[in-house]
Amino acid sequence: MPAHSSLVTRHSSLAAAIAAAAAIVAAGCAYAPTEKLPHKQYEVVQSGLDNATFLYHPAPNDLRFRWPCRLELYGTGAAVLKTGPSPQVVDAFAQDISHRSWNSFVEVRREFTPAQMREVFQVFVDEGLVPSRQVREEGPALPLLKCAGTIGPNKFVRQTRNRLLVDAFEDFVETNFSDALRRAGGTR
Repeated sequence: MPAHSSLVTRHSSLAAAIAAAAAIVAAGCAYAPTEKLPHKQYEVVQSGLDNATFLYHPAPNDLRFRWPCRLELYGTGAAVLKTGPSPQVVDAFAQDISHRSWNSFVEVRREFTPAQMREVFQVFVDEGLVPSRQVREEGPALPLLKCAGTIGPNKFVRQTRNRLLVDAFEDFVETNFSDALRRAGGTR
């Protein structure tokens, strides 16, 4: 066998081994929707600088959440929910003012104390809001929860179908914004 052919074979074998290892690493660990995701666990300290924005896409035919919801939480205690079929709910920079549902949304603002908001942030952190690493999640495409913000020293951007985190979101919205959900339900 020529020396160059032996060298090609070794490189091909090495390339195949590297590709296989990369595929295993890229696949990561798969997590079922009801398993707690790997996340940073820490105690939230009260701060007016903390913030989190959630964009929730409900499952089809969900009777409680008929429309997407945008929830913004601030460490100062402010909580703002926007829900409905309007493109303004899913895109804060929407410009299609001729859209037939442009003005079909409900927006409600609630005020909590900063201490109460710290507790809300703590629940979300405990349920896996701030990832410690990226993971592959199994489960249905919807409901889907997109999250971004800063809580304490940790910034996060993630999307998840994890049932534990989705349940925490749904519970908070249903408990504090049930009137907005009812009003938006009639806009279909």
